[in-house]
Amino acid sequence: MIKVRTILEAAVATTKMATSFEFAGVTTDSRGVKPGDLFVALRGENFDGHDYCATALAAGAAGVVVEKEMDLPKDKVIVVKDTLVAYQKIAHAYRKSLKNLKVVAITGSNGKTSTKDLIAACLSTKYNVIKTQANFNNEIGLPKTLLSIKPDTDIAVVEIGMRGFGQIRALKLIAEPNVVVITNVGETHMELLGSMDNIAKAKSEILENLTPENTAILNGDDYYISHMKTSAKIVTYGIITDNIVKGSHIKISGIGTSFLYKNKTTGSSGKIALPLIGEHNVMNALAAIAVAETFKISVEDIAVALSKVVLTEQRQEILHFGSIIAINDAYNASPASMEAAFKTLKQIVGTVKNGRGVAVLADMLELGASSKDAHTKVGRMVAAASTKLLITYGTEAKYISNEAARLGVPVIHCSNNAEAVLELKKNIKEQDVVLFKGSHSMAVDKVMESVFSK
Repeated sequence: MIKVRTILEAAVATTKMATSFEFAGVTTDSRGVKPGDLFVALRGENFDGHDYCATALAAGAAGVVVEKEMDLPKDKVIVVKDTLVAYQKIAHAYRKSLKNLKVVAITGSNGKTSTKDLIAACLSTKYNVIKTQANFNNEIGLPKTLLSIKPDTDIAVVEIGMRGFGQIRALKLIAEPNVVVITNVGETHMELLGSMDNIAKAKSEILENLTPENTAILNGDDYYISHMKTSAKIVTYGIITDNIVKGSHIKISGIGTSFLYKNKTTGSSGKIALPLIGEHNVMNALAAIAVAETFKISVEDIAVALSKVVLTEQRQEILHFGSIIAINDAYNASPASMEAAFKTLKQIVGTVKNGRGVAVLADMLELGASSKDAHTKVGRMVAAASTKLLITYGTEAKYISNEAARLGVPVIHCSNNAEAVLELKKNIKEQDVVLFKGSHSMAVDKVMESVFSK
């Protein structure tokens, strides 16, 4: 997979290993070592990979990357100054060694994972594709994804996340994408960046140093994105403004969403039937269509791929428990994704005879000084969606329940998720449509699992 020589060229390193030796794979988890692998000893807040080097070698690793001299066989050790930096440089070197590989990189405040799934589904109709798994979109996860690429992979579809300035820029340099996608700019990470302008500036780092050989797929309906500049070829998408790839005639039912699209540059057009609910999913699908057409996927193949797409779990996953419908959107939360979730809740309730909208919500994190206002705004969303019962827990979610109650919504605020389980079990009814949403660490999905487990 990758030779010692390549590693030495990519990272400042010393070793007694033969430079022609080739590792079968690269891993940072000693539990997943396979014979011939290279084990990279990363350091974390609660662990130090150096403690597991001997274990990795015993499991069959052919070598280890470390930051210090260790009591290990000298012909098995590569020493670097910083193992994380080395890991990233190894991943970039491997990506560059695959001359025919194309990389599609996606960033945005919301919708990255769903858009990634939709893009990968379309591209897989013609190419060998790998995509980011789970939430591997950071300084460790992105290299992990790149190092999972096989020699016969045609396209890698990767997510690029961020927490502050400079992080998207650094990850983009590792991935070196051919095509980039920006889904939207929202209030996520307001705690660190302080303003929407700063969030937009951080997102725009993915556009830096692109050339006319690259393509930027941009949400033309987003005010902040529409003002971004790049040297890449721009393809805009959306449903409101005059976009290159534009969606129209959107129809939402209890089981999916249909719409028409047209690419005004190529003249292609088609009808799409998504097994997903909501206008936000139309936007995600339009981004996928724009990418697919960049790679010459036919309209027919795009339509078939999108009709069968399966999203990563906990992102507006629609589940049925008898006559009760659960919307499992518990992976994460922001004001923008809350707004999309309540649109979906209202739309599904409208398709269920005697349906009643219920929401179980917890804190949205990383909103900083805007947290109170953002949670209060969600309280207004709850009321606007004609929600018949709201159950909340968490310090910040109290602002949601206070505003929703002020607007006449029946509200139960709980001290924790265990109490929320008891209250939902007590109040749930047949034909209810229940939305579960909050930041990942609030574990709202555990409320759903506890209520509906047999």
